[in-house]
Amino acid sequence: MAIEANPDGSTKRIFVELSEFHGAVIVDFAMHKEVARIRLPDLPFRLENGRADEMTSCHGIAVAPDGRSLWINSVVDNAVFAYSLPDLRLLGYVSLSVREKSGQPPIGARPNWISFTPDSDRLVVSNSAPDSVSVIDAAAMKQVALVPVGSAPRRSNTLVLR
Repeated sequence: MAIEANPDGSTKRIFVELSEFHGAVIVDFAMHKEVARIRLPDLPFRLENGRADEMTSCHGIAVAPDGRSLWINSVVDNAVFAYSLPDLRLLGYVSLSVREKSGQPPIGARPNWISFTPDSDRLVVSNSAPDSVSVIDAAAMKQVALVPVGSAPRRSNTLVLR
């Protein structure tokens, strides 16, 4: 889940990923109830590569540190989607890396956690299938690096050294 804050820092909304739902549920914290759902668009990767029946369609969600965007990973679409906050307008998506194996359908990145640089300029998505992390330029909506990291990365945090 990811939390959107009010100007005073208190919780405004909680965004929750659910198994068997391609998107996130929106919970109004003050009302303590679900108020809406975000259903992610279906991209061609999903049907072309036999991912339509995936039970964990999303895995990884985060609000940028500046509070201006919500990012949601899609395992079935092999992408990370961005929505503006507070209006939840789809800003676009970034396709992630694909691993090719001879004679088999392409294997998507199987994205997991999302973390950000403190300035919200870049996000890092852990890719468990190709053993890497994608570094994404948030403004350009583009993967700018693919970093090999070892076996099946999942959880992540971003540390900035100066």
